[in-house]
Order: sequence, then structure tokens, then C-alpha cells
Amino acid sequence: MNLTLPKKQASKKADSDSPSQARHIRRVLFSWLFTWDIYLILLVAGFLRLFALNTSEFDADQATIFSMAREAVQHGLLPIVSIRSSIGIEHSPAAIYPLMIPAVISADPLWATVMIGLFNTIAVVLTYFFTRRYYGRFAALITALLYAAATKPLNYARFLWQPNMLAPVILLFMFALFWGVVERRKGWFFPALLLIGISYQLHETSTLLAIPLLAAVVLAPGTVRWRDLALGIASLLLIFSPYILWELSSKFVDLFITLREAKIPAHFDTDAIYYYRFLLSPNGFNSYFQ
Repeated sequence: MNLTLPKKQASKKADSDSPSQARHIRRVLFSWLFTWDIYLILLVAGFLRLFALNTSEFDADQATIFSMAREAVQHGLLPIVSIRSSIGIEHSPAAIYPLMIPAVISADPLWATVMIGLFNTIAVVLTYFFTRRYYGRFAALITALLYAAATKPLNYARFLWQPNMLAPVILLFMFALFWGVVERRKGWFFPALLLIGISYQLHETSTLLAIPLLAAVVLAPGTVRWRDLALGIASLLLIFSPYILWELSSKFVDLFITLREAKIPAHFDTDAIYYYRFLLSPNGFNSYFQ
């Protein structure tokens, strides 16, 4: 017995399925409109991240980042680097590109700070969606509200700085990992590579995300396809092409600086303890200096 449908019948079945899928998507989206959790989370996260932003921190780094975006817009330039890091290398330009949007609107950096607040408000909402999908509604509500009101994430969500754009990108990265490892679906590896590349460009400490990425590959090797790897590598080459141009034009000066810094002898101290105190501090002060 042949259990396959003839081509004409199969096409008719596919055509009949598409309206039902569209109706299902509309029902799901419509149901979110009546989920009171989201409105509460948006209210708390949005208010705390957007209220009185004209009093937020604005130092040399903030002025430099926004001025680079503003000058790129005014003069039609394509930034290939961002601000200089503490060890002397140039950061990648990924943080400049989204800031060019508020730079078009106004020369006032307040609107760029508003963008940072909106990015981090979206991160809180993504936290709710992520936790609700994999751990349940109650856990999602508690997690999102804790994240929305936590002191240090709130502090870093209220001023202009390239690492402060990381939160929504990392949440999307976690979605990609769980898509492959937990749900055993294919197609996650390409966006995961792209997101880890964007995260690295926002700040080099995101290199640590390679650890959960490798763990995901080990736990779900059957979900990784060769075309995802090819697309991921191509996307990384694309987003890093401006920075590669800088390295070529500067004769890889940043690489030599990094190698020089890597030769500094290792030492033991208690800085890690102070940083943990800083992280856990409820009033937002750095206990290292107290």
C-alpha cells in the first residue's frame, strides 16, 4: 500500500495547512494581548530604565561613542572601529551602528541613552518569554521582575556604553542554544554563531559564550548541519569585515598588543572576592573602594 499522497493532493493539503497555521499564529499573538504579566513587566522594567535618563552617567566613553555615531551620519562614514579599550586595542564597531539611528534624529545623546534603556527593557521581556517557555509562567514572572528591579543590571541599563547593549543579544543566544539542545530542532547553530559574533563585538568578554556553545554542540550534535556552519562562518566574516579592514590597515597592531598583554605574569589576589561583593551589593556601590 502506498501511503504517500499524489503530488496534486499533497499540494492541496499543504495549501489547506497554511491558513490553519496562520490562524494558530494569530490566536497565539492575540492571546498575549490578554496576558497581564507582560504589562506588569513592561511597566516595571520600562519605568526603571527610562525614568529621568537625563541624569544618567555621561563621561568620556559615552561622549566618544556617540560622537563617532554622529560624525558617521553627518559625513557619510562607515566606522571600522569603536572606542579604545583599557589595554589599548580598538573595540569592534558593532556598537556604533545602532547608535547611528538616534544620531540621525538628534545631536542630543539623550536619545541614544533612551535606546540603551529600550534595549534592556526588551531584554527583560525576553527573559520572561524564555523562562516561561522552558520553566513555566510563575518562574517567568518572578525571574523577569527580579531582573527588572535588580540594582546592578538596572544601573548598567541606564547609560550609554557598548557592553550595555549585550543583554538582549545574550538572551537571543540562549534561545538559540535551547532551541537545539532542549527542543532538538535544527537550524539553531547559524544564529548562535552570528549572535556570539555580535556579542564579541560589543565586548570581548563575550568570548566566554563559546563555552556554552561548545557544550550545546556536544549535547546535541545531530542538530548541527554543515550549511549552518557555512552560513555562520559567512555571517561572521561579514560582520567582522570592517574590523578586519582596520587590522589590515594597521598591520595587526591590536593583535600584537593583545599578545604582549598575554605575556604578563599571572598573580593571585583577592579581587574576585571584591567583585562578588560588588555584584551582590544592594545599593549599587563598589565595595572594592569602601
